[in-house]
Amino acid sequence: MGRFEGRTAVVSGAAGGIGRACAVLLADEGARVAVTDIAAEGVRETMELITARGGRAAAYPADITSGSAVRDVVAAAEHELGPVTLTVAAAGIMRNGPFLELSEDGWDSTMAVNLKGVFLLFQEVARRASAHGGGALTAISSVAGRGARPTSADYAASKAGVISLVRSAAQALAADQVRVNAVCPGVVDTEMTQAIHRERAVLDGITPEESYARQVAKIPLGRTVSPAEVAETVAFLLSPAASYITAQAVNVCGGLEMD
Repeated sequence: MGRFEGRTAVVSGAAGGIGRACAVLLADEGARVAVTDIAAEGVRETMELITARGGRAAAYPADITSGSAVRDVVAAAEHELGPVTLTVAAAGIMRNGPFLELSEDGWDSTMAVNLKGVFLLFQEVARRASAHGGGALTAISSVAGRGARPTSADYAASKAGVISLVRSAAQALAADQVRVNAVCPGVVDTEMTQAIHRERAVLDGITPEESYARQVAKIPLGRTVSPAEVAETVAFLLSPAASYITAQAVNVCGGLEMD
């Protein structure tokens, strides 16, 4: 019997990367999983991947920066899959560029997806979890939220905001037995990471391969982390094994960050 047998989880950013890995692992462990993402084709692929493995999932393409869209997703998930008590807020975007060239629109879009989207999903799932006697919420932050990122200031600020939001939500929801935590990955082996290094390479006048190698060289364990490894930490924090853990931001970064 899996750790999440009989539970329903909503996973945002589930069209690929960490979000998809989390959705698949939760389903493998018995959860009924509502997968949502603005990328409709990708989210359907995730649903099909889960069902092909014998799990139960439903796909809800949506823009998680819209409160009404988030409410509709969570309501539909509860109606179709059962009481919603778990969530993984994994939707995120990142871009690289000189600080003085960061546009107002760019700043706003990053904050909307990376921070507002977490807030909206947490708030809606917390209402359901509180009514059902408790639950657990986990957000994907980043080690970038713990330090300076001069070529991605909006991303770093949004991820620092996620850590702060998690702490506030954890205290606000503790009396309702709703635990709230964050996971802070380091360099993850995803398409978004490859895109980041293509952008950084242009800024630094090197190849994307050189940019990637430079970052990997800073990691004490000497390699990147896979989405599946990040998902394992997320699943732990959502599970009964973490029943006394809340308001934490857990680094999964191979020693890149030690705070």
